Amino acid sequence: AKRVGAILTNTPTRVREDLLSGLDQEDAGFAEGVRKAIFTFANIHQRLNPRDIGKVLRDVAQADLITAFAYAALQPGSDEAKAVEFLLANMSQRMAGTLRDEVEIRGKVRAKDGDAAMSTVVASIRNLIDLGEIELRSDEEE
Repeated sequence: AKRVGAILTNTPTRVREDLLSGLDQEDAGFAEGVRKAIFTFANIHQRLNPRDIGKVLRDVAQADLITAFAYAALQPGSDEAKAVEFLLANMSQRMAGTLRDEVEIRGKVRAKDGDAAMSTVVASIRNLIDLGEIELRSDEEE
């Protein structure tokens, strides 16, 4: 389940959801294990510790953050939008204001560019996890 989850973490959302739906029909228990192993941009607000946001922000290029945030803004109410609000709420007000202004200026983002930027943010988080700099919260900690 962990290996499949790691692979699906890096796949486009539509493909990931189709595969998980198929897994649900074949083996719901395995599908649940895969879901727990997946970490995507949409999981940030649920699994990232607020104290680690500063480390993530230092590790991600501002252009990638702006593109990811602008793309998520096109999907109000989505988990991606919740992740953006979580990140903005847990950084300095000044930086959050600057990022909000940059997102407005950036405007609409193509899905391909938005997914790539979100993947860059997730890759940075995964790298920090691998380096032992941060840890994700588990379901029990939520």
